[in-house]
Amino acid sequence: MEVQYRGSGKTYLNEKEYQCDLYYNEKQGGIILKINVKNEKTLGNFLQVPLEVSYLCGQLENGFKFTLLRLRRIEMKDLISYGVTVFTFKAEYILCGIGGNVNHEQTFHKVNFTLSNIVEWGEESVYTVGEHFELTSRSDDVCKLIYRGQDIAINYVVYGSMLPVVEQELLKEHIDLEQNGIIEICFEKEEKLEKFIETFEKLKRLIEIASFRKVNVEKVSAYSNDIVYALGDKTIERSIEIYGQNIQKNEHGEYSQSHRWKWISLSELIAQNSFEYYFDKHQMLAPIIELFLEPFYVGESSETRIFLNIVQALETYHSRFVTNDINEFKARVEKTVNSFSSTDSETLHKFLMANSKKFITLESRIADLLLANREIHFDIGEIKRDEFPTVIAHTRNYYIHYDERIKEKHRVLVEGELQFYNRSLLQILEYYILLELGFSDSGALKSKITERWGKVSQDMEILRMSRAQSNS
Repeated sequence: MEVQYRGSGKTYLNEKEYQCDLYYNEKQGGIILKINVKNEKTLGNFLQVPLEVSYLCGQLENGFKFTLLRLRRIEMKDLISYGVTVFTFKAEYILCGIGGNVNHEQTFHKVNFTLSNIVEWGEESVYTVGEHFELTSRSDDVCKLIYRGQDIAINYVVYGSMLPVVEQELLKEHIDLEQNGIIEICFEKEEKLEKFIETFEKLKRLIEIASFRKVNVEKVSAYSNDIVYALGDKTIERSIEIYGQNIQKNEHGEYSQSHRWKWISLSELIAQNSFEYYFDKHQMLAPIIELFLEPFYVGESSETRIFLNIVQALETYHSRFVTNDINEFKARVEKTVNSFSSTDSETLHKFLMANSKKFITLESRIADLLLANREIHFDIGEIKRDEFPTVIAHTRNYYIHYDERIKEKHRVLVEGELQFYNRSLLQILEYYILLELGFSDSGALKSKITERWGKVSQDMEILRMSRAQSNS
C-alpha cells in the first residue's frame, strides 16, 4: 500500500516536542509517522521513545492538526551524518482536524460508520415513489433504533443526495443520486474512539452473519460537544473525519438477487429483538461467531479448514450453552431419553452417550445438537443419522492428526464430500446461533437456513446423476 507524504511538523510525546513527518492514505487506511530525534551522542537510544503509544497529537507546518491512535514502532534508523535518529511508527487511526499541543485523548458522544452496499439489507430509503411514479425525497428522517443499553443507543440511519431543486440542475446528461446506510453509535457520556470501535466490531459480526458477507466500512465520522462551529449565537457540531484500519472505499459492486434471498434483513432482526439478545450473550457467542465468519475474511479457504472451524464452533457452542460437565450431560441424556418412546430409549441413549464416560466426547456433542429435541430435521446428506456424529468426529481427528490408521479403520470424509457436509454442519451451527438471537419458530428457522445453505441431499443427488450420465 502506498502512503502519501502529507507534510512535516511537530508532535508531542511525554511533554516533549519532536519534529515529525506524516504519511497516510485516506482511501486504503495506511498511516505512518516518522519522529526525528536529535542525538547528543553518535547513536540514538533505543528506548528514547516507546515501542507503543496509545495516542499522539501533532500539527503540520501548514496548520493541519492531527491525532494518531494505537501507534506501534516498526523501525529505528540512525542518520549519523545528520546526528538524528528516525523512529517510524505505524498508526491504526488518524483523527483529522484535532490535535496540536494537547495532553489528552479526544472523546466523542457520537460516531457514524458508513457501510457499503447495505441500504437494500436495511430496507429503508431516503427516496419514495409517488402515485404518478414521480421520485420525491422523504419528509421524515430515516432512522431506526436497533439497540438501546444502559448508556448507549445504536441507530440505523440512511443519508442521501438531495434531489435537484432548480431547473439548471436538470440540464445534465447524467443526474446521480447516492444514499448510504450508516450505523450511528451514541453514548450518554463522551467516550474515547476505541470504545465506539469495539462496540461497532461486535455489531458488524452480527450484520455479516445476517447479510451473508463481509461488511465494508467506507467512512467514519465522529462528533463531540467540544468541537463546534459558531454561527452567531448558535453552535453546530463539526464532524471529525477518521481514516485508518479497515476503513476503505468499496471495491465490489452490488450483490446479485440470488445472494439477497439468503439475507436475514434488518427488520427481521429487530422483530426478533436479536440485537438485545446478541449484546447480552456476546461474550459467550464471540468465539463461535469468529469461527463461523472466518471463511468470509480468508479468501479461498479450503474445505478442510472450513470443516475444522465449523466443528470447533459446534463443540464450543455445546460446551458454553448446553454443558461442559459430564454429570450434567448424563442427567440431560436421561431426561431426553425418558421424554421419548420407550422402544427407542436404548438406541437413543447409546446414540447420545457415544463413548462419553469421564468427559463429553465430540460425538456426543454432535449427536445432541443433531437431535435438537426432535424439533427440526437437519439435511445431512447421504450419511445415516445414527452414524453422522461418528463420521464427523473421525474426520476431525484425521484432519488434525493426519493419522492414516484413522482412515484405515473408520470412514473419513474427503475434500469432495466436505463441500456438501460443511453445509450440513453450517445449517446445524446457524440454527443454534439464531436460537440464541431470539428466533424460536423451528419451522421458520428450517426454511431460512435451507434458503441460505441449500438442500444438501438434493445437490448431492444431482451431482451423482450428472457423473453417472457422463460415464455412461
